[in-house]
Amino acid sequence: MKKLKTFAVSVIAASLGLLIYCGGFYIKSYEQNLAAKQGYEEIADIAATSDGEKIPKIEKKDGSSSKEKSKSEKKRNKKNQKDTDKADKIRESFGISWENLRKINSQVAAWITIPGADISYPVVQGTDDEYYLRHNFKKEEDLFGCIFLEHNNKKDLTGSHSIIYGHNMEGNMMFANLNRYEQPEFLKLCPEIEILTPERKFLYRIFSVEQASSHSPAFEYGYELSSSAYKRQLSVLKNNSMYDTGVEPNETERMVTLITCNSHLDKEIRMAVHGICYEIEKAE
Repeated sequence: MKKLKTFAVSVIAASLGLLIYCGGFYIKSYEQNLAAKQGYEEIADIAATSDGEKIPKIEKKDGSSSKEKSKSEKKRNKKNQKDTDKADKIRESFGISWENLRKINSQVAAWITIPGADISYPVVQGTDDEYYLRHNFKKEEDLFGCIFLEHNNKKDLTGSHSIIYGHNMEGNMMFANLNRYEQPEFLKLCPEIEILTPERKFLYRIFSVEQASSHSPAFEYGYELSSSAYKRQLSVLKNNSMYDTGVEPNETERMVTLITCNSHLDKEIRMAVHGICYEIEKAE
């Protein structure tokens, strides 16, 4: 009987210890989520233009020779640098103070919003695709990371395919809600993506929702608009969709792909949401 009592006490003590540990973990997780949310709400306020307008809250290469490729890349890089320099001189556009955002992080490239999906964040572009996995918009170490553009994409999103990454975080933070596109009902509620850059507003319709492996064309970029390679890429991505979205991509239009982890699948699988551009508005 004494041994039984001792065992019962041990079980109760272990249960209480586990309860305290889980409670502490939950509290810490809640505090981290709250801090991250408040941090990005502050950034949204800072990004508001001086007139008081608020922003929404809510590679594969061709077969050319290395010599030809080197010349074309140098020419393209030179043009991209000129375009970037021009964009970096724009202080305000589309209700956003880019000047204020650059004071916090000079690598800001855009602002992405999915109306109704609780996704509204600044987008940065680093020199690699690792740094912003573990650093926030203020360049502080942060497990939430930051929403970032593929480092080899055009910063102004004028390439045929722009890829944007974000973590799948608890509390519906960052790109967590992309996984809700597994359900067609969610697509009906949130069918469009809006991306603002200093020079342009891009509006996209979602045409494919894919559980993408590392071999998926979801991670390919650099094709020319209207080329056979780009047309083939769009076709494969459309066919890879988990369901028919009712939207057909056009090879004459630019594409954006949003990438995040899919926690209940293989670690190598990513949720990929593909949008095709249907409207571009230039800043005045």
